[in-house]
Amino acid sequence: MSKNPTAALAKRITEHRFTDLPPEAVEVTKQCLLDYIGVTFAGSAEPLSEILLQDAQESGCFPQASIIGRNERLSLDQAALINGSASHAHDYDDVHSAMSGHPTVPVAPAVFALGEHLGVSGRAMITAFATGIDAECLVGTYMGGSHYHKGFHATGTVGTFGAAAASAKLLELSQSEIQSALGIAGTQAAGLKAQFGTMCKPLHAGRAAATGLQSAKLAAKGFSSHDDILSTERGFGATQSNNPSLEKFFSALKTPSFVPGIAFKYHSACFLTHSSLEAIHQIKREHSLTADTVQAVDIHVAPGHFGVCNILEPKTGLEIKFSLRFTAAMALFDLATSQIDIYTDELSQDPALIALRDKVTVHAFDKTRRETIVNIRTAEGEYSAEADVTIPQTDLDAQRERLQSKFRALTYKRLGEAKSERILELVNTLEQQEDMSELFALLRTLPNK
Repeated sequence: MSKNPTAALAKRITEHRFTDLPPEAVEVTKQCLLDYIGVTFAGSAEPLSEILLQDAQESGCFPQASIIGRNERLSLDQAALINGSASHAHDYDDVHSAMSGHPTVPVAPAVFALGEHLGVSGRAMITAFATGIDAECLVGTYMGGSHYHKGFHATGTVGTFGAAAASAKLLELSQSEIQSALGIAGTQAAGLKAQFGTMCKPLHAGRAAATGLQSAKLAAKGFSSHDDILSTERGFGATQSNNPSLEKFFSALKTPSFVPGIAFKYHSACFLTHSSLEAIHQIKREHSLTADTVQAVDIHVAPGHFGVCNILEPKTGLEIKFSLRFTAAMALFDLATSQIDIYTDELSQDPALIALRDKVTVHAFDKTRRETIVNIRTAEGEYSAEADVTIPQTDLDAQRERLQSKFRALTYKRLGEAKSERILELVNTLEQQEDMSELFALLRTLPNK
């Protein structure tokens, strides 16, 4: 096998077929795409989506692909950018530990835009999506944890490779063309964690989708690039990681599919807050604990949480999503952290929540650990629980039910029951769909006013 990881990745992309996918990968892919549609409808009316749409319209465009939750069709790149940004607007989308980021939101927007434009089948979309997820997880594995810890937002950086791979698959590029597409993507991949809590964080997902898609289109036209952007001197690995590992990459290359390793979000906040929220809910269930009895809360997390979701005194709704202290206070008060509309600027100034927030202290483990431990002290006693939401679920039927409930909660008020259920049905049978036009028409359905 070539020691050129970019060539090895391109070869895998070229050879990937629907029939190679394990059944669980097909099932989880459909779950990812349903979740993507739900969170994108939810984010389509957010101010960042309005700004991006306005900018696109001012630039002029060809009507090539649908904007979810709108009646417009814009160019491929614009559709990928806007849908990708909208899908991450509420930070309510899935995650994968292999890439240290959100796998679906850079890949699905490119697959949907290009898939609609080319008129491909549901099977082709599933294959392209799974191919993109594999690519970003393999690149993420190669880069190692230092890429994220250095301050790069892997959803924007590593995700660009996933979007390029998925787009290249739909365009049926050759191995050499795919190597070029990956190189074009790698030199543009960007995203900084300093932007967490601002509109730029969801922009990273949209830009990754659009850049990856454009990279594949350029490669198809003969645009040149270095043939090993991953491991060449001054390439992606050398400049953005302390310890890129060819050994880990080629070992991971044997993985049949990375899609089943995706974990889903059921709280509309940064994923690194979820384990603490689940632990708090467990304590409340087991001990009938109420917020007014809480004297102190100690949350023990891996050190990496501190640079991501430890905004001590959030001032906006977006900042709340990246505050372990504030989201913990919300859970203790039984506020529905699953509701996308609850995270407001006004909530960040609520005196009762601020008082409880200030009783929460966040601690770092001495060494890297995946689980979160929460200790709560009350007048009646002390209680403790731990949780780790990064472990993917194995009961896919139960996961499907939970995600369908989440989808309905996100879309019923916006679309109505009939349209929401039809979308759900079409996605659940995606591998049987030869003509995707009905689904894309439903995605352009304007939300109910």
